[in-house]
Amino acid sequence: MKVSGKLFMYVIIVMVIAPVFSLIFYSNPNSVNVIFEKRNIFFESSSNTIYLLLITVISSLVLGLIPSWFVSLYKFRFRNIIDFLMYLPLAIPTYIMAFSYGEILSYTGPFQSFLRNNFDFLAPFFNIDFLTLEVLGIILGLSLFPYVYAASRISFTLVGKSFLNLSKTLGNNWIETFLKVVIPLSAPAIISAIFLVSMEVLNEYGAVKYFGVNTFTTEIFKTWYALSDETTAAGLSIFLLTIVFILFSVEYVYNSKLKFNYKLNTDLNYIDHKQKTSLLPYIFSFFPIFFGFVIPLSFIIYNVIDNFKIIDFNDLSSFTFNSVFLSFISSFFIVIFLLLVLFIDNEYKSKISKTLSAVTSLGYALPGAVLGLSLIIFSRFIGDNLISYSLTGTYFLLFYALFIRFMAVGRSPLKSSIDKIPISLFDTAKNLGLGSFNLLKKIYVPLNKFALFSAFMLCFIDIMKELPITLILRPFNFDTLSTKTYELAVEEMVDISSFYSLVIIIICSLTLYFVKKINTN
Repeated sequence: MKVSGKLFMYVIIVMVIAPVFSLIFYSNPNSVNVIFEKRNIFFESSSNTIYLLLITVISSLVLGLIPSWFVSLYKFRFRNIIDFLMYLPLAIPTYIMAFSYGEILSYTGPFQSFLRNNFDFLAPFFNIDFLTLEVLGIILGLSLFPYVYAASRISFTLVGKSFLNLSKTLGNNWIETFLKVVIPLSAPAIISAIFLVSMEVLNEYGAVKYFGVNTFTTEIFKTWYALSDETTAAGLSIFLLTIVFILFSVEYVYNSKLKFNYKLNTDLNYIDHKQKTSLLPYIFSFFPIFFGFVIPLSFIIYNVIDNFKIIDFNDLSSFTFNSVFLSFISSFFIVIFLLLVLFIDNEYKSKISKTLSAVTSLGYALPGAVLGLSLIIFSRFIGDNLISYSLTGTYFLLFYALFIRFMAVGRSPLKSSIDKIPISLFDTAKNLGLGSFNLLKKIYVPLNKFALFSAFMLCFIDIMKELPITLILRPFNFDTLSTKTYELAVEEMVDISSFYSLVIIIICSLTLYFVKKINTN
């Protein structure tokens, strides 16, 4: 069993890294020459990508950190409701958020129309092009701040109560305590959240394409499909992969050096509700919830009502089935694989598991465009040398890509749950004669059923929203809610795309609710 377990882990590692190596070998040495020959493309793509990354990260931190501080450490009315609502922008994919705000802020959109009809003197000041990189960064921040909120929410709760009491004794107000005590102690969690936000920005395609911003992802699509320049696309992918690897290494090295011991805070109520400060939790949570969820959802619902008579429900049901089918099957196999990997790792501790952990995390860090391009090149190699036919455009390749990309999403809750089980329980089961299969069936699965469900749901949400991988690798005549939403939006039919957007939001919101409910109990 130990040998077969190690072999299984080696297979998973090879499955994840093989496509990346195929891209590297394909592009070498031409990719280096391409970088110098087409340096203008690389310079524009890199500067736009980095600038967009900075704006999005800053927006996410501003929107996520302070509400997390209040929800984590203070008691106030509707606290649990606000806590749940802060997660809901995750149910709206970034490209849908961008499509919605692009239409809302346009000249014929509701915002400028309202100003022209009611405030003529203000209308000229807002009659500008809102499809800019800066606006896009803020919109992406509205969509991605829950990553910062979720990570800091956990970390703030675990900050030692003695630190907070000591800060209060020294005369620090809540702002000074927040900046001087809580933020430094929560640095590892915040850095991890920034890394997740950065990976989402680097992976983004639909929103940046709609706003007309040239980033690495859009240039990869354009050079590969529109210009049929595979060498340039491969060079751009290698360059983007290098940036991802640098960010991944910085985050890993930084967090590996920091170790903190926390005790869970209980019965915290530092805000006197008779004071003016009692309004602060509501003020700071209002903006991310209102602009990150209420406005785009209201706009989408309005479009659905306004165009209800022209919707093709056969297409809607077909695309919904495709999305649910793709998300369900991919999530199911990801969770099964993860359970086996973590079972083998827990039973037979080895250095391979550490390598596998890093590899699975790197899989999530791979931008969808890079992963899709890598798998197309990899499938060509496999088809030409092993099986005599191309895997491109097959369900297998699409499931394979989703498996690589989202394996890390499900790994975190499942590993956390397994680590909490006392080792003595496993030892007792073995002493009673349970073999490996029965140990997995009768101990691991029942004790981790909620974690398995959470891992499945988290993967389901991300795959439901996923766009670039599906656009690149989907079989012929196979559309999902996300691809149809994108296709209609780029054809200036955002109002019609709202039907498909609304279904995605409803499914993801309900899934988030179940995940939150399970983790609360």
